[in-house]
Amino acid sequence: MGYARLDLVYVVSKLAEAAIRRATGLSYSLSDVPPSLQEVGKEIVERVAEQLIIDDGETLRCRICGRGPFTRKGLYLHIRRVHLDSIYDMVRSELEAYLWRLKNT
Repeated sequence: MGYARLDLVYVVSKLAEAAIRRATGLSYSLSDVPPSLQEVGKEIVERVAEQLIIDDGETLRCRICGRGPFTRKGLYLHIRRVHLDSIYDMVRSELEAYLWRLKNT
């Protein structure tokens, strides 16, 4: 059971990082995620990323706390430094819901 927990933590951290990078318009890769979870990982990254920023075309703001305006890099750093735990929770709940559906269907 310890190994499964470590794997889940690893996958969640990789997906959270990808979601932050996707939201802020930076490049990302899911090559470190196990191949069996890459497709669902893309969906999770998209769902979480759309909850992170407000982009009105001129300014970027944090959707979680409302701070801004930021540059893309500034917003990336803000989210990583201030909201990383919240994003881990978002990604973990999405991943657990997927795994539950997979197990129970």
